[in-house]
Amino acid sequence: MSKQEILSWTSLASSTSVLVFYLLIVFGWPDTVPDYSGRFFNLFFNVFWIAVVIEIIVGITEGNKKVQKDERDFIIEAKGLKVGYNILVITLMIALIQIFISNISLNYIPDLPFAMEISTVFHFLFISLFLAGAAKRITMIYQYRKEF
Repeated sequence: MSKQEILSWTSLASSTSVLVFYLLIVFGWPDTVPDYSGRFFNLFFNVFWIAVVIEIIVGITEGNKKVQKDERDFIIEAKGLKVGYNILVITLMIALIQIFISNISLNYIPDLPFAMEISTVFHFLFISLFLAGAAKRITMIYQYRKEF
């Protein structure tokens, strides 16, 4: 496994952990499911710190030089960036349309069914930021695994 793939796995793990923390803190645990929030919090807390330690170890083993990348690594990273960028642009467009609809709703049509508060749009954008990063890393991992 190359260093780039290891960094992709650890980045995916830390992003997923941060997203789970955010969802548990902001939205809480659903009432219809038995409460395992403490276990999830502990599990993803441990995953987060393990990923950080692995990233630090990879950083130390590199020394003063950066991770050596070849053309294949650049192509794989470009594919991942393309997927992450597309997801981010689509979610940003959805958020902008939603803000426009909410503005119309507040000023002209008070009972518009698609209107959301700005805080909901903020949560949507925050979650989409992490999902775009995760999609980038998942694409990169898939491309690395597809080669073998």
